[in-house]
Amino acid sequence: MSITPYPMVSEVMTAKVLAVGPGTSLETAARLFAQKRVSGAPVVEENGEVVGVVSLTDLSDPDRDRSDELGDGLYYSLQAGLADEHGDPTVRRQGTVADVMTPAVLSIAPHASIVDAGRKMVAMDVQRLVVVDDQQLLAGIVSVIDIVRGFVNAADVQLDDGSLCVDVDSAGITTPAAPPR
Repeated sequence: MSITPYPMVSEVMTAKVLAVGPGTSLETAARLFAQKRVSGAPVVEENGEVVGVVSLTDLSDPDRDRSDELGDGLYYSLQAGLADEHGDPTVRRQGTVADVMTPAVLSIAPHASIVDAGRKMVAMDVQRLVVVDDQQLLAGIVSVIDIVRGFVNAADVQLDDGSLCVDVDSAGITTPAAPPR
């Protein structure tokens, strides 16, 4: 029996991601989040480069400065490096995502292990990380629940006799254990 290594981020992440542009109006972002029941989205340039993150908190903070610039009604769904544009570019509303987004992007590579992703989330006290490729283009999103699923799946390692081989470490995380010799 061989122990299954922990999955890579690319194996547990959400690969089809909703994103907004810096010029997307605040109203469009808020409606998108409400309709799709998401709490945030990456902010991407037209080429898919991630330039920030915007959350419901960013949109609802009354103390955040907002410009008089008109934002557009566009958002994107990205998967496998391809972007589909949605919305109505003719609808213009005051305030843009660039006004309220967080320009620092907490990211991880798709080939990183879920252990590394989990450690980074704990260290940064965040619930999700943006997954970017070597060119800093959006590859996906990985959340705490994605990480938990990865650990659970890795823990369900069967021995040759059909029994499960699991171990609980000091943090209470179930991980594959080495089979008895």
